[in-house]
This record gives sequence, structure tokens and C-alpha cells, in this order.
Amino acid sequence: MNVSRRLEAFAGVVSGRHLVLRMEDIRWLTGFTGSTAQLLVNADSRESWLLVDGRYVERATEELRFAQSTTIVQPVVGGALLDEVLQKLLGSSSIAVDPAHLTAAHMDTLGAKFSVEKIASPCDDLRRVKDDDEIAAISQAASIADAALQQVVADGLCGHTEKQVRVQLDYLMKLAGADDVGFDTIVATGVHGARPHHEPTDMIIEDGHGVIIDMGALVDGYRSDMTRTIKVGTVSGEYEHMWDTVREAQNAGVAAVREGVVGSEVDAAVCAIFEREGVRHEYPHGTGHGVGLYIHEPPIFSSRCTAVLGNNEVVTVEPGLYRGGVGGVRIEDLVVVTGNTCRILTLTPKDLTCPRSPQTI
Repeated sequence: MNVSRRLEAFAGVVSGRHLVLRMEDIRWLTGFTGSTAQLLVNADSRESWLLVDGRYVERATEELRFAQSTTIVQPVVGGALLDEVLQKLLGSSSIAVDPAHLTAAHMDTLGAKFSVEKIASPCDDLRRVKDDDEIAAISQAASIADAALQQVVADGLCGHTEKQVRVQLDYLMKLAGADDVGFDTIVATGVHGARPHHEPTDMIIEDGHGVIIDMGALVDGYRSDMTRTIKVGTVSGEYEHMWDTVREAQNAGVAAVREGVVGSEVDAAVCAIFEREGVRHEYPHGTGHGVGLYIHEPPIFSSRCTAVLGNNEVVTVEPGLYRGGVGGVRIEDLVVVTGNTCRILTLTPKDLTCPRSPQTI
């Protein structure tokens, strides 16, 4: 990984001195993976300093060297405060910061020492297009999640609680090499499926249930995201129709993803199927989002999305229907834009079914 090009891109779209505070942005710009730091970038001189306390000096030095970063590691030791070190580097100059990335108290502290400009960070836009290393990490995370889900479904869901299934999925992903889960795993069975972001409970998965499982793995800071809806035993005709409708809508959304397409067009391809079936009102969320160091990154697919997709963006397509008293269906793929089409990274079959007899996880 050579992060110097990323820092050059950052400096190329801003001017003056910028303080970067989000750890995901700092990781992307420098290669540092610790939990706390501040990054000062002088866009005019193309200089940058990573401010870390004594716990991280050696780690930061090693990681920045490995990432071929030109950023200087600036230790904050001996009882010094971060803002005091910033003042030594800046003098009384002005500094730009994204106000969404710090507390009001921190803003007041900076304002006491510097002339602070409130400027939105360009990092969200810069990070949208992924390089080969980033796509490789996301692909590995997707493969780990694929294997975990397929093993758990093959072992049998019926007779287990939502919590038990979640624990087993998380365990298998970590056992296979994931650094962590990509986000809190969702397991929603039966009527709980009508809640898009349900938190697993002690409810037991039974014959006739549809089970929504939304999961992902974390590899080298990058995340995957996949949802499958598993039919346990024999489901009702009503639920079967919901499932078929979501599958058709999801296929249409994936087919719409390509370089140059506007995000609202992907959303429209999905919604057209739901409108035809008279169930648009049962679809309360967006059609997808970018994925990378964050699980939800721009663009966010909705009818208002004006973002134009570029080659090598990684996004989800995840339509769903949610019906109170019945349950829900959501199917989600993670895809990378490849010119006039896209490549699906989440390869678990869509039409997963599970035997009705309980088995031991």
C-alpha cells in the first residue's frame, strides 16, 4: 500500500492547513491503524504530521514506513497536550476542520488558539473509488461471511434462537480470519423480520419462518455486507410471493449498477418492481450504499441520490419488504462497479432453504 497518492489527492482538492480527526480517514491517508491520533495536513506545502501519544509512537512509525507514507510522526509526550503541539507546528495560523467530526468542546478549544475554518472534509468523496488493495480486502471479508453463513444454514437453523445463530456466525467469521464482525449481525426470524434493523432475541426459529440474516466481516479495516433471507421448512404462499418479489427487485437493482449511472436510477429500478406489485409502501429504506472503511459510505441510493457511480466503487443493493404480523424479506449483494456492469462479491446463493428438523450448532 502506498498512501502518498491519497495524501496528494487530498491536498489537491483543498488549500491551507487541515486537521483530520476521523480515524478511518487518518488510516486511509497515512496507514496508521491505532485508535487515537490527529493528522495535520498543510495542503500548500504538501507536508503532514501524525500526532500520537507515547502508546503509539513505535507502531505509527512502523506502519507509516510500511505504507510508504511521507507523513511525519509527531510524538505528543511528556504531559504535552495535542493542542499545544498543534500550536507549535502552526503558530497562530488558521486551521480548517470538518465540524461534523469533533465535539463542541473540542471546537471551543481549537478556537481559543487558532482561527478555525469550518470546511467539510473531502475524504468521503475521495474514498468512494477503491484501489486494488481495498477491493481485495473487501472481497476477502465477503468470502469469509459467505462461508460462515453457508455453514450455519447447512447445520440447521430450526430450533435455535436468533441469539445463538448470531453468536455462531460471528464466531465462524473470526475463526476464519476476520479481525472482527463488520457490524452488529442481524438475525430476525418470523414476525421479527418486519423490523429492518432487528436486534437478535431469544425467539426460536421454527418451521414456516423466514429468517433475515444481515452480516459482514472486517478485514484490514475494510468491511463486507450481505443479507440473505432463508426459508425454513414450508412457508406461506403470501410469504413466498414477498420473497419472489424482492428477488426480482434485487436482480433489477444489480443489473442497473454500472459506471456512469446515477444512484437514483438504481433505486428506481428496484422501486418499479414494488410499485407494479402494489407494495412500495412496505419498502421503508434506501436501496443501497457504499462500503469500505465504514459500513455505510456515500453514495446512499434513494430517489434523491444524484451521485454518479465510478469504476471500482463498492456498493450494496439491498431491497426489502416488511409486513407487520407476517415478517420480512431482504436480499443484499455487495458489488464492485466494473465499467458497463458490476461484479458481485457476495456469492452465497439467494435461494437458501433450511430443513425443518432442529440440529445442533
